[in-house]
Amino acid sequence: MSTAILNATINVFGAVKANEYDGVLTIHSKEQLIIDHIDGIVYLEARGRMSSTKKQIISFKIDTRKNIMQNESYEVPFSFVLPDSDLETYSGKNVTISYSCEAKIYVNEEDLEKLDRGLATRLKSFFTSDYSTKVSGYFNKFNIQEQYKVGERHRDFKLAFNGMSLLYSILIIGALYLLGMYTLHFEFNVAHIFLSLIAIAILSFIQFSIKKRKIGGITLTTVNLNDGFICNVKPARNFSLRKAKIHYQIIEKVVDRRGTSSTTYTETIYKSPVYPLKSKGSSEVEFKFPENKRLGSMKFEDASLYWEIVIQGMHSGISEKLTCAIDVTKA
Repeated sequence: MSTAILNATINVFGAVKANEYDGVLTIHSKEQLIIDHIDGIVYLEARGRMSSTKKQIISFKIDTRKNIMQNESYEVPFSFVLPDSDLETYSGKNVTISYSCEAKIYVNEEDLEKLDRGLATRLKSFFTSDYSTKVSGYFNKFNIQEQYKVGERHRDFKLAFNGMSLLYSILIIGALYLLGMYTLHFEFNVAHIFLSLIAIAILSFIQFSIKKRKIGGITLTTVNLNDGFICNVKPARNFSLRKAKIHYQIIEKVVDRRGTSSTTYTETIYKSPVYPLKSKGSSEVEFKFPENKRLGSMKFEDASLYWEIVIQGMHSGISEKLTCAIDVTKA
């Protein structure tokens, strides 16, 4: 058992209604104390392979003046209402999003000496004018609605950049550079590297644009169901992707900006079964939602969770990928 004069624990229970939470603060004191008031604060925290964030969401009153008898325990019930938000507790590969509730216990000034506070605590209180005793605990925030809902609207697929285009550009520019050195007899210069990079970027863009036009466009319409959704895929007349297959996946994306340059981490949290598309004309594919109901679309600071439809197929002997993001909330 703790040797501190004042001990406290805090527990927050599951939501009784949408965004409404109940909790209890348990206080035990080895000395008779007068507590002037107790305040509560709820924080939203994000930690992982990114800059950590802790934001205050709300503050509220837990209790007013109370006399604490020596060696007795008191349970102080409280409740609070969080603002409307789809951001739930989440624990992923590279980021954790959590909620915590903190109680600040303000002991009467005449009883502060009874608390036997350390030097560091005394100095902090002196400079911040905060003489409270703090206790906190984490709790889960999950939406009461458990069912996913896909936004129903038309979307266009986007062609994903293929590394083969970059490789071809490097080979072509490199070959031209070596040919120029051999025929024109110029010497290597550092500036040539910069010019070559520009040429590679331009050539890659040109190849990508030509390939995008040759493959042709394709549109998506989603229809929401109780336990899944339907994808209506309509390709343009000139659509040339062969052996096309479709699936959806849920991606976790985290951007780490803590260094001199940013680093992006992506993880596939869930991948659906893969279905073939018709070789000609429109296709209708029905997908089931994942059993895990904690994977709705979300965005907080440099962390996000998003759903996307993926079509993969062959074009000119090379595997190509088309993607289309969809909005998924809780119904």
